[in-house]
Amino acid sequence: MSQNNRERLRQAQAAAARQQRLTRIIGVGAAVLALVVVGVIIGVVVQQRNTTAASDAAAITPPNATSDGKAIVQNPGKAKDGAPVVELFFDYQCPVCKQFESAYGSALTALAASGDIELHYRNMTFLDQNLNNDASTRAGIAAACADVVGAYSDFHNAIYANQPATEGAGYTDTVLRDTIPASVGLTGTDLATFQSCYDNQSTKSFVNGTNELGQQDMLSINKQVSTPTVHVNGKDLPINTIAEVSPDDLGELITKNA
Repeated sequence: MSQNNRERLRQAQAAAARQQRLTRIIGVGAAVLALVVVGVIIGVVVQQRNTTAASDAAAITPPNATSDGKAIVQNPGKAKDGAPVVELFFDYQCPVCKQFESAYGSALTALAASGDIELHYRNMTFLDQNLNNDASTRAGIAAACADVVGAYSDFHNAIYANQPATEGAGYTDTVLRDTIPASVGLTGTDLATFQSCYDNQSTKSFVNGTNELGQQDMLSINKQVSTPTVHVNGKDLPINTIAEVSPDDLGELITKNA
């Protein structure tokens, strides 16, 4: 074999060796990349599962919620046998709801305390969409968190007392998280529990559910969604009918329409 032929053979063998090494490197790299991709996918799935689990673990149902998740009961367990179920549908940003609460809220609370009615508060949040904010939802979350620490009724009233005069202005977090809790006497562990619940939006799922279920029921019975609305044993008791009687006569009106 000539010198030239030997040199060409040596070069060919060297090229073949380089190609073999390159093939091995590409193969190993592809395998590593595949493992990395699989690892990333597994990591994402695990993270999603952990996030969902954490979210589920953080979710709180108010202790005085009805079993169907539609409402929070005022004075649970006080209703006498056969007492009518009165459902009050409201939105915390609704000015007419505030007026209704000012006129008849105390009467309804007294009837619930005496056991003459079973009072269900059905929180709506549809005005968030109308007013382009989320104040109704946040107020509902705060009220439901207040139920966790046994302060629902006072907190409910205080939200209306702090309703902004300007439509659409909404409630600030400071008002819902700090001002109102102070005004209803939440301190110490109860305040910390409430604020943790509010900060984590732990009752948001419940509030979203009350709004969705409330719209379904109002559309079924009233053919429209509006607040305030009152149902007695699943039947509409028109607000204009209630407005014709004094708060002292409200119990008699409810009994007649049960």
